[in-house]
Order: sequence, then C-alpha cells, then structure tokens
Amino acid sequence: MLHRKSKMENQETSAGAFIYKIIENKILFLLVYSKRNSEWGFPKGHVEPGETEHETARREIKEETGISETEFVEGFRCVDTYKIKGTLSTTKNRIIDKKVIYYLARTNEDFKGSVDDEIEQSKWLQYSEATEYLKYENQKKLLKQAYLFVKEGKNESCVK
Repeated sequence: MLHRKSKMENQETSAGAFIYKIIENKILFLLVYSKRNSEWGFPKGHVEPGETEHETARREIKEETGISETEFVEGFRCVDTYKIKGTLSTTKNRIIDKKVIYYLARTNEDFKGSVDDEIEQSKWLQYSEATEYLKYENQKKLLKQAYLFVKEGKNESCVK
C-alpha cells in the first residue's frame, strides 16, 4: 500500500516582516545576516502551533533583532514560496515547499541583537542598497513591493 505524505509533511510555513523606519525623509529597511545560512534577509521564522501569522512575525522580530516596538502596516501581506530542504522534524532532509508570509512593520527602535545568536549582524539600508545584499530575486521583488507601499501607498499583488 502506498502512503502519501500529507500537505503538512511536505510544507513549512514561516512568517516575518520587512521592518522599516524613516530618518531624514529616507526609508530605511532592516536586513539581518543569518549565521545558519550565511545570507542577508529579513526577520522570519516558523509558525508555531496556536500562533497567528502576526504573532509569529512579532515574536521573530523580537527574537532576531531585539526590537519590541513595531507597528504593522495595515493592508500589506506578501507570500513567497520556494523549494528547500526541510528543517523541521517532520520534513527533515526532504525537499519541501516553503511558504513565507511577510508583513510590513514600522519601528523607531534600533537593532539590539539576536536573542539566540542566530543573527550575526544587521544593516539599515535604503531600498536600492538593500537589494544589493539580497541573493534571491524573490526577496528583491517583495522588498520592492514593500518600498512602493511605504513610498506611494501602492499595493500591487505580492502573492507568488
């Protein structure tokens, strides 16, 4: 008898945010450098059982940056999907679908450090500079959506 893996065993879901602040009329986005995958990106992490996407995003922002005062910008929600090697006990060492939900969050705080040392460093960068640090085109496209939303109030489709 063939056993099919359930959707949950073939997918991981994370949530996070594009964190920004405005200084001297410049929109700055916070990028974080992950020790685990040696890449620049945005605070995000696995959605825990019983958590909403917003709760996960807020928890991950706090854990990875030390920032506790954020305001989610209403109307912005982007979804990124891609294939990865699973990291959870139910997906370990298999190629699975990764779904990441990104929100847009404004803060006036500075990076204070990662609670669990997962994040090695951070940078506040303008949009054009930030894209130079990002490895994946998906991230660049989603950051553009966040930038346009802050700058012009545009909310083009973010769902990939």
